[in-house]
Amino acid sequence: MAKTLELKFGTSINKTKTISVKDPLLDVTSEAAQKAMAEIIRLNMFDIEGVNPYTTSLSARYVERLVTDIFETE
Repeated sequence: MAKTLELKFGTSINKTKTISVKDPLLDVTSEAAQKAMAEIIRLNMFDIEGVNPYTTSLSARYVERLVTDIFETE
């Protein structure tokens, strides 16, 4: 199963924005995730049409996705 690490942030206009990391380390602690998210917020290096997409940290989680192909053409 494919795993991703999802980091969910609050934006400057009270919406949510998610960063998804493919093939993450699987032993990320709550403290490490919070520290990394705080650093992303502190850097303040993103602006999308006047909106800062990363102003508050909301959550971090691992997501597993199971894909079962039933048909595929080459």
